[in-house]
Amino acid sequence: PIMLDLHDKKVLFIGGGFETESKVLRLLEAGALVTLLSPLAHPALEAPPAPERLTWLRRGYQQGDLAGFQLCFAHPPDRSLNTLIAQEAREREVWLNAVDDPAHCDFILPAVHQQGDLLIAISTSGVAPALGVRIRQRLAQEYGPAYAEYLRLLRTFRPLVQQTYPHDFEARKAAWYRLVDSPALEHLAQGEVETARQRLLEALHNQATPEVAL
Repeated sequence: PIMLDLHDKKVLFIGGGFETESKVLRLLEAGALVTLLSPLAHPALEAPPAPERLTWLRRGYQQGDLAGFQLCFAHPPDRSLNTLIAQEAREREVWLNAVDDPAHCDFILPAVHQQGDLLIAISTSGVAPALGVRIRQRLAQEYGPAYAEYLRLLRTFRPLVQQTYPHDFEARKAAWYRLVDSPALEHLAQGEVETARQRLLEALHNQATPEVAL
């Protein structure tokens, strides 16, 4: 498992398949600079978010198109093209994801549940993607919108923890466990933001708070 920072990274998407729109939009959300090869209509991409990050060449794949890229997604209507695309990817040392074609993949994409900065990825190693989706749906019920607010609040505590324990890593680590074990999340789930903040402040300074085993 790996998390890639795609911000300002050049990504080639050889599209036309039914998931082209959704996958290109996710790449744009991640901040990638996407070059799309597809002669077909994709209404959702006619006016995408961050249009300056999308270059759309309205044609299909041609030998040599992977030059200059480190990452490529292949989702052509004719899957037989994946063999040629994968061959060029190997020659140019480009990481390739061929959608629903694990035999031609250097990496696969997990099912993802996201709430703000919380990102949970589930993979069945390509065996049964539908199972990954079902697990993601169950996780979505447990890790709801309160977690997005929780992480926004915890982000504000990063400098406070550093300032409170500037030279003691073990103390900082213990403080973080006190923060995440505090009842702040429960208060956020009830919409009590200021109460949650107060509970985190108490946990930050209360070194006597019981801790979980590390």
